[in-house]
Order: sequence, then structure tokens, then C-alpha cells
Amino acid sequence: MSIIKAIIIDDELQARRALKGMLSENLPEVELAGEARNLPDGVKLIRKIKPDLVFLDVEMPEYNGLEIVDFFAEESVTFQIIFVTAYTDYALSAFEISALDYLVKPIQLEQLKKAVGKVPKPSGTALMALGQNLNAQGPKRLVLWVNGYQELFPLEDVMYIKADGSYCDVVLSDRKVCVTKRLSEFEKLEEFGPFLRIHRSHIINLSFVQKIAKAEVGSLFMKDGAELSISKEKRARLDYLIEQFKV
Repeated sequence: MSIIKAIIIDDELQARRALKGMLSENLPEVELAGEARNLPDGVKLIRKIKPDLVFLDVEMPEYNGLEIVDFFAEESVTFQIIFVTAYTDYALSAFEISALDYLVKPIQLEQLKKAVGKVPKPSGTALMALGQNLNAQGPKRLVLWVNGYQELFPLEDVMYIKADGSYCDVVLSDRKVCVTKRLSEFEKLEEFGPFLRIHRSHIINLSFVQKIAKAEVGSLFMKDGAELSISKEKRARLDYLIEQFKV
């Protein structure tokens, strides 16, 4: 069994204790090597211990967890991040598509096991993508787990995402990738580009729409020929956004 060396960065003592207890009782492969109550101390701990995994709280005094990207150069990153937050809708758009995973307090054991199960060999790509997604001047990229590796895809290459139970097919301009994510986890893409969830089963990139049926409840066709349904609730929003593309 490979040991995962981890640290916790969280300003709440009770939260640190609860997570430590869950890890020690249920995940023996995780070796807790230290903890910190704020980001600056956490950064020092990371540089000293060089962990494989960092459980990082989002909301902390002085610095929030997302600002970790300001403390490390890409080449010095050898750890993965699992964000922890008490706010289900706070800045999730940034790390849903870039971090290893995120957990919502109070942490549920099954979600914790699932998140830890994603830990690969150490790599700096996730933090690099997170930093770019938080930086308005940087290109936005979608990080997906493919065959045990993180692959980075420019958001502009994502044509549409189609749900299939607890899986999703992410259809790109040149390939299709199947990932173990629910469609709801991709909804925050709307904040990063011309994306819209048009149906309970589809999120599309409006840049790849070829034609749209006139009917109030109908379908549209993407540039790859795929026909996708449009829900009645989303039709007005779709029509409004399409108007923005007209010249």
C-alpha cells in the first residue's frame, strides 16, 4: 500500500480534529504529517514537509485557500490539493475544474474516501491550471482525469458535455473523454465562457452550435452533427445568448 503524506490547513481547530479522526480511523494509507491554522504557516509547512496531499480550507482569515497559487512557482509544486469549504456555492467554479477534488463541511466519509482515491503520482499540473483559471488574463483550461492522469484541455475546445448517469462524456473538437463526474459539477463552466446547460442531460458551448429548431421545446444541432434536446425552461436563456453572437 502506497503511503500518502498529507497535511491539513484550516483555521478551525474542530474541523482539523474531525478530519484527522476520519483519516486515522478509515484511511490508513494517509499519513498525516502536520497541520496549520492559516495559509502562510501552511505554505511553510508544505515547503518543509513536502507532502503528497494538502487538505486546504477555503475561508480563512487574512488569506483564503485559493491564494495558495501566489506562493509557489509551477516547477516547485509536488503536491495535490483537496479543497475544503463550508460554502457549497463559494468560488467552486475555480476549483471544480482544477483541483483534485473538494469537500463540503461537515465532511462525509464516502466523499472523503472518493477524494483521496483520486490521488495520483505527485504533479504540478492541477495547481498550475488552478492559478490560470483564477487569473483573468490566463487561458482557461479544464482538468480531467483520463486513464489515471490529469489532462488539461482549453475550454474553447469543449463542444458539449453529455450526462450518462454518474458519468459524463466530454466532447471536444477532436475527441471524446468519459469521466466519472455528474453534469451538475460542470455547471460552473458558465462563468468561464459561452456555456449553457440546455437540458438535464446537456451542457453546450454556444460557439459550436450549428442550427436551432424554431419550436419552443425542440432541439439544436452541434457542429459535429449531434442533436441535443432543449428544455422549455432553458429556451429563453438560449435565445438570449444566441442573440449576443449576431453581428
